Amino acid sequence: MRQGKISALIHNSAQHPDLEYCEVEVHFQEVMDQPDGPSVVVPDSGLVVSRRAFKNNSSKYYIDGRASDYTAVTALLRGRGIDLDHKRFLILQGEVESISQMKPKASGEHDDGLLEYLEDIIGTSKYKTPIEEAAAETETLNDVCLEKSNRVQHVEKEKNGLADKKNKAIAYINDENELASKQSALYQLYVAECGDNIQVTEEAVGQMQGQLDEELQKHGGSEEEIKRLEKQYKTGSKEYEKLENDTKGILKEMAKLDKETVKFEEKKKFLTNKQKKLDKTFDSSKFGIQESETLAKNAQDDVARLTGEIEELEAEMAKEEQELNKIRDSLKGKTQGFSDEIAAKQKQLEPWNAKISEKQSSIAVAQSELDILRERENAGATAVAEMETKIAGLEEQRDTKVEELGECKKQRKVAEKEAVSLQKEIEQHAAQEPALKSKLSNSRQKADEAHASLSATQSQGNVLSGLTRLKESGRIDGFHGRLGNLGAIDQKYDVAISTACPSLNNLVVDTVEVGQQCIEYLRKNNLGRANFILLDRLPQRDLSSIETPENVPRLFDLVKSKHDRFRPAFYSVLQNTLVAKDLDQANRIAYGAKRWRVVTLDGQLIDKSGTMSGGGTKVAKGGMSSKLSSDVTREQVAKMEVDRDALEKEYAELQERQRELQGQLSELQAKIPQLETQAQKLSLEVESIERNIADSRKHVQELSAEARPEKEDKTKIAGLEKNIAKMQKEVEKLQAETAGIEEEVAELQEKIMEVGGVQLRLQKGKVDGLKEQIDTLNENMSAAEVAKAKAEKQKSKHESALADAEKELEKVVRDLGKVEEDVQNQSKDTSGFRKQAEEAEQALEEKKEQLQALKTDLDALIEELNETRGVEVEMRNKLEENQKVLLDNQKRLKYWQEKLSKLTLQNVSEEGEEKEPEPMPELSRDELEDLNKEDLKASIASLEERTTSSQHIELSVLAEYRRRVTEHATRLADLTTALTARDTAKKRTDDLRRLRLEGFMEGFSLISLRLKEMYQMITMGGNAELELVDSLDPFSEGILFSVMPPKKSWKNIGNLSGGEKTLSSLALVFALHHYKPTPLYVMDEIDAALDFRNVSIVAAYIKERTKNAQFIVISLRNNMFELASRLVGVYKVNHMTKSVTVENRDYIVPRHQLQQQQQQPGTVQPSPSQQQPPAQTG
Repeated sequence: MRQGKISALIHNSAQHPDLEYCEVEVHFQEVMDQPDGPSVVVPDSGLVVSRRAFKNNSSKYYIDGRASDYTAVTALLRGRGIDLDHKRFLILQGEVESISQMKPKASGEHDDGLLEYLEDIIGTSKYKTPIEEAAAETETLNDVCLEKSNRVQHVEKEKNGLADKKNKAIAYINDENELASKQSALYQLYVAECGDNIQVTEEAVGQMQGQLDEELQKHGGSEEEIKRLEKQYKTGSKEYEKLENDTKGILKEMAKLDKETVKFEEKKKFLTNKQKKLDKTFDSSKFGIQESETLAKNAQDDVARLTGEIEELEAEMAKEEQELNKIRDSLKGKTQGFSDEIAAKQKQLEPWNAKISEKQSSIAVAQSELDILRERENAGATAVAEMETKIAGLEEQRDTKVEELGECKKQRKVAEKEAVSLQKEIEQHAAQEPALKSKLSNSRQKADEAHASLSATQSQGNVLSGLTRLKESGRIDGFHGRLGNLGAIDQKYDVAISTACPSLNNLVVDTVEVGQQCIEYLRKNNLGRANFILLDRLPQRDLSSIETPENVPRLFDLVKSKHDRFRPAFYSVLQNTLVAKDLDQANRIAYGAKRWRVVTLDGQLIDKSGTMSGGGTKVAKGGMSSKLSSDVTREQVAKMEVDRDALEKEYAELQERQRELQGQLSELQAKIPQLETQAQKLSLEVESIERNIADSRKHVQELSAEARPEKEDKTKIAGLEKNIAKMQKEVEKLQAETAGIEEEVAELQEKIMEVGGVQLRLQKGKVDGLKEQIDTLNENMSAAEVAKAKAEKQKSKHESALADAEKELEKVVRDLGKVEEDVQNQSKDTSGFRKQAEEAEQALEEKKEQLQALKTDLDALIEELNETRGVEVEMRNKLEENQKVLLDNQKRLKYWQEKLSKLTLQNVSEEGEEKEPEPMPELSRDELEDLNKEDLKASIASLEERTTSSQHIELSVLAEYRRRVTEHATRLADLTTALTARDTAKKRTDDLRRLRLEGFMEGFSLISLRLKEMYQMITMGGNAELELVDSLDPFSEGILFSVMPPKKSWKNIGNLSGGEKTLSSLALVFALHHYKPTPLYVMDEIDAALDFRNVSIVAAYIKERTKNAQFIVISLRNNMFELASRLVGVYKVNHMTKSVTVENRDYIVPRHQLQQQQQQPGTVQPSPSQQQPPAQTG
């Protein structure tokens, strides 16, 4: 549209001042071309496409009256063969002229040359974008391949550096493998020997077992019974073991519950013991009372009995004395004198005898009383001694328990202290772990970054050193090296310029050609990539100083250039970047009235856009040093890797130590409760013993108090002892005084006896015997009276003790009842377990008795059988000996087999690739027989000595070497993958270029051929052709349109006259129509620049081409439109455009001929309706 607004197309005149819209309709039909007549319209093939424009500058599209849109309309027309992309159906006068003015190739991206014009029509322009993308991808993949190649070389270098250590390690492992082989041979010898021994022994055992079986057949019944009992005993033993394990489990649970009740049990035990003691005291006192009562009663009975006996004896003695007196009276004459003397002597003795009797009686009473007092004193001392012995035993027991308790507490305290210490250590390790882990992570990251940085630096260094060598060799001139090396700056601004200008690593060259040579050299030698600054292409700038905010320096002014010629290069990368002291000053300057690019001394950068970068813990530096340097050297990288490995080892040791400490802490935490329980039990036992000791001491005090004689008793004992001694002396004195009289009486009596004879002697003996009996009974009666008094005193003592014991016993019974109630309450939960334990123990005991009975029966049968089978016993002994030998050989065989199974060959290849350990080779019998055991032992000793002396060899280098080999293989695989991807991309690029070239050349050849034909036909003798400026690469320089008008020489189309340019352009347009025809053409005054002759030629050609296309030609030349089938004239009436159509009847086909042609087959071509204008005049 030529109008700026679509609403300007709406008609506006006096008659129609306010139309709402305007509309244009284009009618299409499909037609069938006839070979020798006009075309025939295909029925119902009409198509109307219209566009309606409204006052609001909007428009709508319609297809057959139905609303549609631009996309649908264009898709429909493209589907019908109309080229809407290049609009070749529309041929304007300006377009014809533009063809003649086209350059061979467009000079800019948005311009069109003849090459682009033809390539769009041919259709190969679709390859341009994919080719560019594929080429860019190939270039990127080239860079990737270069990087991966450098990595492969680096890893290969590291791998080769480990080769020497690897070879030593492999030699050491080969020695170990040889040692394992020798040991394997020796062990196989031992295994073979054991196998032979086993075979021989098994044969002997088999023979003996056969002989034994024959012997056993003689006693089959007993043997079967023994087997049955053995089987039963074995089954019972297993059941017993199961019962025993179950019982142990139940008892273990009981032990846990008993731990809770041990306190109550100990208290109950104490109270029970006290109760027993009190019961014993109570029973003893009660028995003492009964005994005292019995003794008193017996003594009373003895007194009564003895009194009766004395009375009887006295009566009998009186009778016998009368009889004696009679005998004496019968002998009075003979013995009167003696009797009178005796009577006189006895009368003389009576006072003395009375005194002696009185004294002896007093002595007996005093002695009895003294015995009672001494017995009481001795009984108390004995009881005290017994209690002291008991107390000593309790104290010894207490000391043992206290020592055990102290040791238990000490162990618990030590365990608790160790647990606290372990817990602290665990917490310390746990606190250290995050820091150590972070430190390890940072170390790993630093080592990796340093390694990558070193690799990148080496890559850049390779570029610079390679180009420097090229310059020094004289093969290149104009290369100046790295930009940062062409100037100097104060160390103060090192971080600032390194941060603000990463382009300091760019390389400086004089011209584009030098830069291209450098790039070609880098690509050829695969040295890497580089950016170049071209001094001849840098614009001229004013490099003088400028005014800056706060008079801060401009970074460019601080650089001392090696030569003034390099100053534009420095300015091109630094521009007007300013340097601030700190970020505050940088913010003030950067965001002032004028925006500045500012960098601080510590490397913080603010761009004009306001974005901030730089800073951090690691800043850029060294950008303008005398040589290219990296942040890290190879030695620093090695040290970082060593530090990283040390931290990894330290971290692994820390984790292992944590696991070890946690295990120890768990053991201590399980041990402490056990020690607490044991200490509690021991403490209760100590308390119980202490109470027993206290009670015993109290009892000792009571006994001591009881046994301690009272002051009165002591005085009484002393008085009695003194009186007894005194009275004994007095008795002895009286007896001494009466001794002579008694001797005289005895002599007189003897004389009487001699006179009286036997009768008198007998009678006198009877009387004396009765008298002695009476004296004895009197003594017994005195003793009985003393015993009675003693029993009564003992009874009083026992009654008092009984009352105290009964009172104390009542208190103990109350306390014991309470404790038993507590124990009973505590024992309710344990009753089930206790019952189970009792049942289990009972079952265990029953099972044990059953097993014992079975064992007894079995032993009895075996003994009985052995007694009858001495041969069998001997055979059994031999069999057992052989079985023992067999078992010993089997154990030895198992031992050597196990040692043999542990031997493996470490299969390590020369490349250091570790494989699965190879099993030891198995030697045949013949090979084993050829071996010498002593030689093997000597070889093994030598190899062991060799391997022991080589233990300093680092076997870990194999893992590192394998890691390097794996890494090298990985890097190589990555490189191969990258190369494959690059080759694929390159092949794709080449294929796309080949397709483009082949497609273009194919279309180009056809178009050039048709052009030649068209031009020759139009000019009737001229010649025209399309030529490639570069025949090898048509897309590099473009296409020339060369024309040779009739009777003239070859010229470029740009050098032709206006008419010749038009004819040439039309010839190309018609050639393009032949190459890619379209059903519809619109030509706007293409004949304006042609003379009459050329117009007629073009008109004749168009007339000829209407056989397979429709041409709508706008022309003012009569020799053009007179050849049209239909003329449409456009004119203006009353400010409105009108048109009139004139049929050129010379070319109208009669209707009957048209009907006949419709019956014949033909081709279908889309065409406007029957009222389509072939030409237009205005």
